[in-house]
Amino acid sequence: MRDLHKWEDLRPEEFYEEFERRPLVYWACGAMEEHGLHNALGVDPYTGYEICRRALGISGGILYPLVPFAPAGWPSLSREQLRGGGPNDLFPPSLWVSTELCERIYVELMESMADLGFKVCIAFGGHWPADGLLQQIEKQHKGRIGNMKFWGGGTWRILQDVVEKKAANTPNIDGHGMMWETSLVTAFRPDWVDLERAVDIKQSPLPSQLKNESDAKIAEIANANSDFGNHLLGIAAHRLAKLAAGMLEN
Repeated sequence: MRDLHKWEDLRPEEFYEEFERRPLVYWACGAMEEHGLHNALGVDPYTGYEICRRALGISGGILYPLVPFAPAGWPSLSREQLRGGGPNDLFPPSLWVSTELCERIYVELMESMADLGFKVCIAFGGHWPADGLLQQIEKQHKGRIGNMKFWGGGTWRILQDVVEKKAANTPNIDGHGMMWETSLVTAFRPDWVDLERAVDIKQSPLPSQLKNESDAKIAEIANANSDFGNHLLGIAAHRLAKLAAGMLEN
């Protein structure tokens, strides 16, 4: 069934009908990145997309298709740095593009959205380096491209306080691919998660960013669950929708 908020599903007149009602656009980005043996590679972009999808269900507007490009590392790597790095430094089969290319794609995409007449854009990275880069772009452009206002950030910017508060009472849930992030995925793509595989991360011959995490953090992954994931997704979606509505009203 077509979703009349998704850009790709809309016919031209349907696009303009929703555009006139709410000249608001969401788009999400992220990289195909390793998140441990227990998670599929699409965690970051699709988590960002799911949050935007849920936010749009509250606020209205139009959801642009997923942008599957994001930089590596923080500060994120240039093309020269990326091409000079060894595969073990970049945790294959993660796949990256340079920070300068990402910045150009992100900015030009929003310039084109502004040209179409959108008044507000929510640019959302499900991946921390994309989150950070979007925050930098927002700061550099003072939250405006052409006549369009935009907010740039991502999963960590919108949920950091919630995760840190939870971690204060339940240690070891935070971190890349850990219990909190795995719970997000469990909530919307449970078939992407196999919690039993997490115990093999450190012994696996495959490179992983999670090998340096404590045994306690690795063990906590087993407690990832859809209830906590949906709780976090709901908070993120409501916060984004509120941000978008406020930007439109002002």
